[in-house]
Amino acid sequence: MAIDLNFNEEQQLICNTAKEFFAKRCPPELARKYENSTEDFPRELWKEIADLGWLGMTFPVEYDGLGCSFLDTYGIYVEAGRSLAPVPLLEAIGIGAALVARMGSADQKQALLPAIAAGDKLVTLAIMEPDGSYGANGVTLTAVKQGDGFVLDGTKLLVACAGTADRLIVAARTGGAGEDGVTLFLVDPKAAGVSIERTKNIGGYPLYAVTLAKVAVSAADVLGAVGKAWPATEAVMMQAAVLQSAMVVGAGERVLEIAVGYAKERVQFGQPIGRHQAVQYLCTDVAIALRNTSLLTLHAAWKIDSGQPFLREAALAKASASKASAKMTFAAHEVHAGIGFMIDYDLQLYTMRGKHWEYNLGDARHHYEIAVAQAAA
Repeated sequence: MAIDLNFNEEQQLICNTAKEFFAKRCPPELARKYENSTEDFPRELWKEIADLGWLGMTFPVEYDGLGCSFLDTYGIYVEAGRSLAPVPLLEAIGIGAALVARMGSADQKQALLPAIAAGDKLVTLAIMEPDGSYGANGVTLTAVKQGDGFVLDGTKLLVACAGTADRLIVAARTGGAGEDGVTLFLVDPKAAGVSIERTKNIGGYPLYAVTLAKVAVSAADVLGAVGKAWPATEAVMMQAAVLQSAMVVGAGERVLEIAVGYAKERVQFGQPIGRHQAVQYLCTDVAIALRNTSLLTLHAAWKIDSGQPFLREAALAKASASKASAKMTFAAHEVHAGIGFMIDYDLQLYTMRGKHWEYNLGDARHHYEIAVAQAAA
């Protein structure tokens, strides 16, 4: 099958619409406003995005979705990354809703997906634990069978938007080791025994520590089959890694514009600093990292839509995006020198977000290991 990394007419229209929307509605001032804000994200903006149909694009039509392909959504994530849109597209749609759509029962889908598509409900994944492991071995929070349900006990970290989520998808261990025995549960964050605490982070994201102290959940709250959740969970998280890589591409495009613009405008010793070869090399470093990540990410997205195995390509895209997040902002700061670190200068916003993207959903080493394992399989 021939590889086609070009957008069709409809996909290009979505890209153009998203670029216009986020440029108008998400200026840098909005990103600054929601850094470490007491609000997780602007609800009115989220509702506008829902009204455009973007939240339910990939949902089945019977659950108020549009039945679109993975690549149809690609441009939305690129432009959200370019504008640093302070909305949980990745966490609530790319991961949370995707897990419900993939693993949920008909009743669970009907209860959640239409409301998510309308912007009225939000579901987010709670998977990371204090030891910081990315894979299935990192899931140690216990789920003990009790009657027809389970009792959950343990702590989750870096849970996005837990303060406003309607349901947490909690990964827990019901038995076994490694990939065997991982189960997902839909947990009400307001249920007895659940406590949440916002944690500070360099990107200003709404991330929380969630503690579950003997929290009872019913059998109806199990998402998917008991003990068999990991393969589907990993697939969704790897798809989300591709979407986050698309966000890094969008952010990189803007970082390159900022760096090149400054190199043209900053005059030193009677000429723009962009005339110096050393500065040109730095701008080229940004462009190369951006282009490599863009091609790898598009290839992974194409593999997903073509129905082929995609874990290797997704891992390579995320590894490239993790490294590019650091490399692009570092090179841009070298062009700017001290001014790039000023709070009122836009470049530092991308630097802080880039640090989050570098490690979120797995760092470069984790994804290289996945790529090697897939190549050897």
